Amino acid sequence: MFLKKRHLEIIKEMAKTENQVEIQEKLPEEFQIRALELYILGFAELEGNKIKFTEAGRKLLEIAGKINIDELPDIFVDSEIIKILELLEETGQVPEEWLALLKERKLADNNGLTEIGKAILEVYKETHPLVYLTPEIVSFLRGMPKIGTLDELITYKNSRQYGDNIINALQAMRLLLVSPQTEKGKAFATTPAAKLALKAVQMIPVFARAIVLRKEDFEMLKAGKSTSQLRDMGLADEKGTTELGKAIMNTYEAMGRREEKVLPIYILDDELAVLKAIQEIEGKYEKNPDILPTYKEIEKIAKVDDLGEILHLLESKELIRRELVKNKDTYWLTEWGREAIKFGTVSPDGMKAITYAESGDVPIAEWVIQAKKEGLIAYGITDKGRFYLKLSKSIKRKPYLTMYDSAILVKMPRKKYIHRDELVKLVHDYVGGDEKAIIKAIGEAEAKGFIVELQNKMVKLTELGEKVKTAIENAKVQEVIKTKFGVTPTTYNVLKVIYENLEVFNRIWKESKEIKGYKQDEVDVIKKHLSLSEDEIKKALTILRALGFLGEKSLTEAGKILVEAYA
Repeated sequence: MFLKKRHLEIIKEMAKTENQVEIQEKLPEEFQIRALELYILGFAELEGNKIKFTEAGRKLLEIAGKINIDELPDIFVDSEIIKILELLEETGQVPEEWLALLKERKLADNNGLTEIGKAILEVYKETHPLVYLTPEIVSFLRGMPKIGTLDELITYKNSRQYGDNIINALQAMRLLLVSPQTEKGKAFATTPAAKLALKAVQMIPVFARAIVLRKEDFEMLKAGKSTSQLRDMGLADEKGTTELGKAIMNTYEAMGRREEKVLPIYILDDELAVLKAIQEIEGKYEKNPDILPTYKEIEKIAKVDDLGEILHLLESKELIRRELVKNKDTYWLTEWGREAIKFGTVSPDGMKAITYAESGDVPIAEWVIQAKKEGLIAYGITDKGRFYLKLSKSIKRKPYLTMYDSAILVKMPRKKYIHRDELVKLVHDYVGGDEKAIIKAIGEAEAKGFIVELQNKMVKLTELGEKVKTAIENAKVQEVIKTKFGVTPTTYNVLKVIYENLEVFNRIWKESKEIKGYKQDEVDVIKKHLSLSEDEIKKALTILRALGFLGEKSLTEAGKILVEAYA
């Protein structure tokens, strides 16, 4: 969305006359550009020398009537202001500098959104912009960087002598989003709709005239009908909607649409070192089958502080798989793991620059700068970025809970946002630790799908986080927190086998008189389903009982909830 003070002034004049010439005489400054933007935004219809209200335009007129326009800054609402409004509405809190921008525009006060702020947000949600693609707009869109800091976009615009109206038009069409200001500046991202628009215009051999699609045009094409105008633009012919027409319809539908965000993956230096060590051992195994990628063999090559933790992490991300070979527990690269070695490390924040942009939201400058450092984005998303985005979307994560993960879940409130700084304090007071380590752990907890952190540093449990929190709280909480390798892919897989074969295990428990941490009959059944050594299975059963996910002769409620959370 993009509204200047001048748009509101024009809207007010439109209530007195539909004649564009009359309005232009009163408000000559850039009238034609602003009238066109009102048209793109869906607030006005332009017919000959007349400018008429749409239904959305009348709603905007009501809002304009409640504001002293003279007191407003030149830009009233743009994608940055909309983002701040959305965050304030959703979380109830934004930084003071952001709130000041809303106050200046009468959109918020110290109690939150004002009636005007709520009305603007409602109009934004209810209106749908037009597709309005001119040769100039398309040329700019083709050549511009697709994600980056706002300074880069401004430099591109100025170097090619484009006017601000291009950026305004792209924001009006929701093809471009600008983030609120943070310590590192502002970021921007083109939306999925922009990608679809470029894909559509590639079908036009010579792009020399504007392509326009209004709501009524969209409905007409959807119904298999057309007008001479739609046929002239190549959106329809005697057979019905053309391929170009369908592509422009896809663009229209995607404008302003938000997809569910993909969980950002992360890979640390130590994880990469372990992947490389396994790759080296696999090379030796091809020449000598007696050399296997066991814990001890990996430990000889990978000089890392905590190999056990890293192996669990890699397995939870499907970068390695465990397998019993020659009665030894071994670790092998998956295809994902092989590719990850080629591309190197990546952080949750760097990945969020991509996952937010791909979902139709805007990342903040800090994430974009981090993504550039990690080689995830350049002028657009790089091969590395595309690989990790595909990995993030494709893998089925398994649980691996660190002490910090468990503490974060225990201390997070349900159905409510809290500021990251508050969460850091709560976790520190609960389990201690370094502040930087806790902040890093919060990023990793987001990558594991337990929480989401928004642009204003407000944090909330996800649906998965709610379920895993419930599982922990139904288990022996303190034991879960202090047991280093409690909930891991291995213990989870064992628990899942029990859950899926509960009748068999109920019979074993009923007949068995053993009371130790595991029963041999349990071990025998699990061996049929998992490629694990007896020792690993026995260890997992003992841990699950010690943590309260498994009773002596039952699957506990905590265990049931944990398995179902990842089903």
